[in-house]
Amino acid sequence: MNKKPLYIIIFIILIIGFGVMIYFVFLSDIFAPDDTNQNINTTSNENTNGSLPLLNGATNVNRVSINTTNVNRLVNGVTRSNINTTISNTAQGGETIANKVTDTPILAAEQQVGGDGVRFYDISDGKFYYIDENGNKILLSDQVFPQAEEIAWSPVNNEAIITFPDQSKVYYDFNTQEQVTLPREWDEIDFSPTGSQIGFKNVSSKENERWLAVSNPDGSGVALVEPMGDKVDSVAVNWSPTGQVVATYREGYSADGQEIYLIGLNDENFKSIVTDGRGFEGVWSADGKQMIYSVYSEDTRYNPSLYLVDSSGDQIGSNGMKLGLQTWSSKCTFSSNSPTLYCAVPGLLETGTGIYPSLAGYTNDKIYKINTNTGTKEILATPSLLSGDINYAINSMFLSQDENSLYFTDASTNTLYNISL
Repeated sequence: MNKKPLYIIIFIILIIGFGVMIYFVFLSDIFAPDDTNQNINTTSNENTNGSLPLLNGATNVNRVSINTTNVNRLVNGVTRSNINTTISNTAQGGETIANKVTDTPILAAEQQVGGDGVRFYDISDGKFYYIDENGNKILLSDQVFPQAEEIAWSPVNNEAIITFPDQSKVYYDFNTQEQVTLPREWDEIDFSPTGSQIGFKNVSSKENERWLAVSNPDGSGVALVEPMGDKVDSVAVNWSPTGQVVATYREGYSADGQEIYLIGLNDENFKSIVTDGRGFEGVWSADGKQMIYSVYSEDTRYNPSLYLVDSSGDQIGSNGMKLGLQTWSSKCTFSSNSPTLYCAVPGLLETGTGIYPSLAGYTNDKIYKINTNTGTKEILATPSLLSGDINYAINSMFLSQDENSLYFTDASTNTLYNISL
């Protein structure tokens, strides 16, 4: 009984001790005064921004000492405001100024016949224009073609075949203003290198009427080349520069490869091209002796991968080179004056973009320069605006006639740009 008061005293002491401990561990920071806005006087050698420790001899920069509001950098005669990055007027491997050529969205930009200008279809008003070498925008015709969806240009004449959303098609001569309606069933229309013929696929609802065929540009003089039957999707109209080949036909060769047959106008027995992937898309070199093509496979994560191959005479299918670049051949263009190929390559592709191109989104494309004799490649340019916008997804490219400029269209705006080489 005499020990009971002692136990009570010990119990009270323990309660007080626990209370003090709980305060200092959990509550002292809450009730402490806020000193985050207090001025701290330091010497000039102290880091007042909580910088990371020095790594590899690098010096941490005190962020408050940098004035980022009025930084102007003069590079190659061009002022780029508020961006601390070198940008060049000409393609030298880094960021390169992209000059805006059109202020409105366009389709089917390519070289103007007989000059160093650019011709195109203006989506905003449904008319055709060209921009001459002095930058003047000149109307090709007063005729309006609203909602044109596809344009096939003659390579030698001011003629085009225009396709609309309902698949109706017209041939139009911009010099004579002649207009002819073509059959809706004609698909993938492409002019021959001389401009004297067009190749097309007749995609009739009747299988026995599905033919690869050619005709005059106005639709007269139709000549059948090869029956397609149920293989329409495996045929692509793609004239060779020599005019000997009018289309390609792809057929499964293995579980992860295809054999590509070249279809001539006169039942020629050309050699074939065997690929290491599927989804073949080919683009001819200017002389027709080589072809750049893209295919996808499990090895490339089902993303398009570029290959070069010989495509003329007895050399068809020989000397194939894998370039190690993941992009589509439609984003490439050949030089006609040198063994050079230019390709726009996305910075990153999601797995499966070869099968589903829409997965590519609007990527920051870099332009590569490739030697077609050796396969060596280098980054030529990253197109950039002075504002700092470098997020271009390039639809297609082509060279100016003197090959001093490289033109491209941006997928997000359908606006035409060029860079100086």
